[in-house]
Amino acid sequence: MSISSFLTKKFLKSLFFPAHNRGAALPKKLVRLLKNPPGYWDLPELPEIGSPLSQSGLIAKSQREFSDKFGAKGCFFGVNGASGLIQSAVIAMANPGENILMPRNVHISVIKICAMQNINPIFFDLEFSTRTGHYKPITKIWLENVFKKLNFDENKIAGVILVNPSYQGYAGDLEPLIDCCHQKNLPVLVDEAHGSYFLFCENLNLPKPALSSNADLVVNSLHKSLNGLTQTAILWYKGNLINEGNLIKSINLLQTTSPSSLLLSSCEESIRDWLNKKTLSKYQKRILEAKSIYKKLIQKNIPLIETQDPLKIVVNTSKAGIDGFTADKFFYRNGLIAELPEMMTLTFCLGFGNQKDFLNLFEKLWKKLLLNSRKSKSLEVIKSPFKLVQAPEIEIGIAWRSKTRSIPFSQSLNKISGDIICPYPPGIPLLVPGEKVDIDRFNWINNQSLCNKDLVNFNIKVLET
Repeated sequence: MSISSFLTKKFLKSLFFPAHNRGAALPKKLVRLLKNPPGYWDLPELPEIGSPLSQSGLIAKSQREFSDKFGAKGCFFGVNGASGLIQSAVIAMANPGENILMPRNVHISVIKICAMQNINPIFFDLEFSTRTGHYKPITKIWLENVFKKLNFDENKIAGVILVNPSYQGYAGDLEPLIDCCHQKNLPVLVDEAHGSYFLFCENLNLPKPALSSNADLVVNSLHKSLNGLTQTAILWYKGNLINEGNLIKSINLLQTTSPSSLLLSSCEESIRDWLNKKTLSKYQKRILEAKSIYKKLIQKNIPLIETQDPLKIVVNTSKAGIDGFTADKFFYRNGLIAELPEMMTLTFCLGFGNQKDFLNLFEKLWKKLLLNSRKSKSLEVIKSPFKLVQAPEIEIGIAWRSKTRSIPFSQSLNKISGDIICPYPPGIPLLVPGEKVDIDRFNWINNQSLCNKDLVNFNIKVLET
């Protein structure tokens, strides 16, 4: 089967990204555009359109309008996913050789740009649930304890990265965290890829969006948590801690010189669609329906985990003695396609399409799964072996560029990694270049491999000694 043939394949239910549910919730103007003759919309960077960095043109006009609407200093559309804009934001915050403080559940795109620019990541660990295998949202007290562990005189910190919400939908109160950072004159970048719609729904008892919480830089994915096409994103900035010129240079460094006019149109329409009262009302109704679906599944004794994102249905499959990977394969075979399998859980993304039939369909398949699966009593996750604050033993940029050799992971004990070990999804690195594979890390990653096929008998690049 060819790729183009597979793209037309019908699934019983698509509960994965992008959140427009295979076109069901795409903005009407974008749908009309796509109905034009194939390729009709594939235009170059004409003067009337401009680019995200242009001073004039339709894109610049939309970006100014949206910035004014949300009280931002400015914003930029992106067509290289949230990853490209996060990377631009990182190099706008820190110069080569400087340090950035970041949580352990940071996305792989951050590690890649740190390696490329030799920006040193200083990691802080997060509270962890062995019941779910998930990191919990960071609190102000937790961040204050992290700050107490840091020697700010020895390790000058150029900025802080926060992830809110997480892939599974966990979110905390950002404002006190950002205030703590600002008191130390530290700019804050919030990876809000999974919480873009929070910005439009402050009346629905959802987490306060990062932009309203005074973050200096915020990156939203427009395909994960709005209704844009894949690869679309937006970067917002405000305050005076980020140099605007540096930000523009950083975006220009990583931005394609031939941005897709279709994707740029999708950036604009996915935001404008949520500013329209009629369509906003429809999407807010979808969010309320998602909350109702969660409550009804709980009433049916299906083991769900509550997060702060109602569009994520997180099933604690381990409560039934089934790992998330096994459950994912079962649902996939039966046409119900989930977003994120993990050792203890399986996450479905409801998106913004109509999901009224999800409830009965899921209940029926869940019962079938319970009848047809072998149960395990030994499912458990080991708490991650990280210290509260920890940096790689060797600078990440040096380790990334050093001479390495590839060996089986089983032979890597006490070696220094020259590799990023990162099963995808969720894209959270288990090991980064410059970190040592000590006995605790070795055992922890081996434990992860029990259910994750990406980690079975894999090779790792280690530094030559």
